[in-house]
Formats: sequence, C-alpha cells, structure tokens
Amino acid sequence: MGRLRQVRTTVTKRRRPNPATSQNIDIPQADRLSHLRRLALAIRDGVSHPATLQEYLGVDARHFNYYRHGAELLALAERREQGLQVTTLGERLLETAEGSLDERSVFRQAIAGAPTLAPFAGYFAGESVTSAQLARRIQSLTKLSTSTAQRRARTLARWRDYLIGPAPSPTTELSIPKLGEQLERMVALHNAVAKQRTLNWLHRATPARFEGICAELLCAMGYTEVRVVGGSGDGGVDVLALHRDRWGHQLAVAAQAKRWSRSLGRRVVDEMIGVLVRGRLGQAILITTSDFSKAAREAGAAEPRLRLVNGAQLVELMAAHDVIVGLGRHGELVDLDPDRGRAGVVPDYLSTQRAARPAGPDHETLGCPS
Repeated sequence: MGRLRQVRTTVTKRRRPNPATSQNIDIPQADRLSHLRRLALAIRDGVSHPATLQEYLGVDARHFNYYRHGAELLALAERREQGLQVTTLGERLLETAEGSLDERSVFRQAIAGAPTLAPFAGYFAGESVTSAQLARRIQSLTKLSTSTAQRRARTLARWRDYLIGPAPSPTTELSIPKLGEQLERMVALHNAVAKQRTLNWLHRATPARFEGICAELLCAMGYTEVRVVGGSGDGGVDVLALHRDRWGHQLAVAAQAKRWSRSLGRRVVDEMIGVLVRGRLGQAILITTSDFSKAAREAGAAEPRLRLVNGAQLVELMAAHDVIVGLGRHGELVDLDPDRGRAGVVPDYLSTQRAARPAGPDHETLGCPS
C-alpha cells in the first residue's frame, strides 16, 4: 500500500507544470506599463464597469483583457469575490510618482516576482538580446505562433524600455511639464470614477425610477409622446415613444430598461428583436446599467433598428443631454442636482407613481419638456 502511495506521488510530481514553461496566457501582451498603473488607479478608486475601464484606458475589449491579465500577472491586482481589487504591491505602486525612479523600482519588483517571467530575468537585467531572439525564446517556451510570439516579445521589450527610462535631456534645455496632458489624465480618471458612481446610483434606484430616468433621457434626446409602461405584464417594453427620422417619417419606438449588474446575453437581445418585429416598430432601444456579451452584440448588430446602450454609454448620453449629470468646462462629469440622490427627487412628469402604473391603452402620455 505504501508503494502504491509512493507511485501516485511520483506521477503527481511529473504532471505538475513547470513555471519556466509558460502557457500562452502567461506571457503578457499589454504593451504599456503606464496603462497597468492607470488600471490599478481606477480599480482602487472603485471603477469596475468593464466598458468604463476600457474607455479610461482608451482600448477595446480584447486589449482591456490583456491589461487586466497583465495587472494580475504582476500581482498589482487580483480577482476577489467582489471583482478586481488592488493588491498591497499595487498600492505601493500608486504611492510613487508616475514615471519616477521609485515607480520603476516597484515595476522591477513586480516583474521579478512573476514566476512565469522568470525565464526572462536576464533580459530585464540588461542581457543583449535581439527582438527576433526574444520572440524565438518565447515561442520555444509557449509553442505560440511566430506572429503572436513577436507581439509578446514587443511587450517585453517595451516594458524593459520603460524600466530603463527616458534618456536624460541636455541641461541647457528647459523642461516644463505640459499642463494639458496632466489635465486630460485627471479628467479621464475623474470621469471613470464619476461614471462608476452614477451607475452604482442608478443600480440602487427602484425599477420604476430607473424606467422614469430612461424616459426622461428619451425626452431630452428629442423623442416625443414618451410614456412609461413598465410594470408587471409589460411584455418586455418599459417605455414607448415616437421619433421623427431625417425624412420626416414618424417611427414608433419601444425601450427596455435593464437595471442589471451582470452582462446581458443574446437571449435578451433576441427577445427585444421579437418585440420589434411583432410590434412593427420603427426602432427599439435596449438600455442596461451593465454591458452586453459578445454574442448579444453580434445579434444586435444584425438588426439595424435595434440600439444597444450599455452602462457607460447610458451615463454619457445622460451627461450630453443634462439628465441627472452634465459636463463641466473641461469635459468633466458633474452632478446637476446634488440633492436629487438624497431627496429622491424625480421630475413631476416622470413621477414613480405614474411609472408604476400597469401598461394600458389609456396610459397617460408624459409631457416632454421643450
């Protein structure tokens, strides 16, 4: 029996993966270390909505996943039950000044501490390696295709360049930081945090109130005859409206407001397309505080009369049309009525009492302000 136990132990040891032989996903493809810092900063300040984080970093969904993986790989952030959280090392990074020697020191520590980057310790220590040699080394470790290995090699090269830092400028040159760039970064972070807090506020609203806010937004966007029809038995429609297209044709519009925390899948989009077809509508709008899955987006893109609005886009539309929030002089999001959230104020024409009434042919039309 002891012999059998010993054999099993041996087999287990042989199957244990070698950290030096990295899997495809273990080699990062997040070119900019500065973006990893920005991601950690946004996460620390409470931003969790994927679309908001993507916009803040200025990347698409695929590249956002690269940066999220890079932050986890370097132990700057980790996944917990409540989502991504900044680690102690990530906090140390954020205590340093961006681009400083202290920041580069923390990044060096993070890279040195990543087990899957151990085969590249010599490279980050200054070993003379061409990009082609680095790509071949990655390919031999991961069995990636040549083109993918080259992209991963480019990431490691850019990381090393960042750690080395910029070449010192001649002492005769005057070096003054550009306020515009700093201001843009400040506004971008402010807006990411403000969007997340607005979405959190919307998510805490009652279903009737959220439907009322969506109706208020449609009014502000120029839709007419807006009426809230949400409630039990709403048939998948929360708001009805009319919209005149550029040819002067008046189109019937139906909107559904989903105050969800998880992403909407294809089933919800297919159901809304069914409402669009059965109701012979000119346009349908699916609004959510969360986001849409890839399959849902693909299904929505196949129906030109359907508009998908995720949480980040919803807040942008609200700000552009001065609904709850607006835009300040520098493009920053501002609360147009700080007392609204505390007092629970909703415009009279969008009162929750009206919004909570069941749908019916005699449902009162809301008077959109001119």
